[in-house]
Amino acid sequence: MFLRNGLFFHHNLQFSRTFTKKLNEQLAKVDLFHSQWMIIYYLKQYGSSTMVEISNYLDVEKPTVTRTVNRLEERKLIEQIPGKDKRERRIQLTDLGEKTYLKARKAVEEFELNLMDGLPEEDRIAMLRTLKFLKEKLQQS
Repeated sequence: MFLRNGLFFHHNLQFSRTFTKKLNEQLAKVDLFHSQWMIIYYLKQYGSSTMVEISNYLDVEKPTVTRTVNRLEERKLIEQIPGKDKRERRIQLTDLGEKTYLKARKAVEEFELNLMDGLPEEDRIAMLRTLKFLKEKLQQS
């Protein structure tokens, strides 16, 4: 019944849109959008990277990443660095980007804690396990 009526799809889409909207409200405190935060987060976790590496991680088209990277570069949050190949465009966080990451991380952590407040730890663990499982199934199909 749950799957036949498209309830999973419907609830997932509603949650995703509301989550992104509320996250953007929190990130606005540090003058970021969630798409910018995802790139800053990626660079902090994985270090200097190419546009292709970022677009693969985020599962979005390279032109989308390019536009967001250009905005971050204009704001001096990231910078280009020489790659192994002259055609390769590698980017990394600047000092300002590192500081912005710390501020944004705090806002995101507070947002997540407030959102998860009242949800038992075992449900949080099950939810993360389920999300990882579903993501892997989507990537396999």
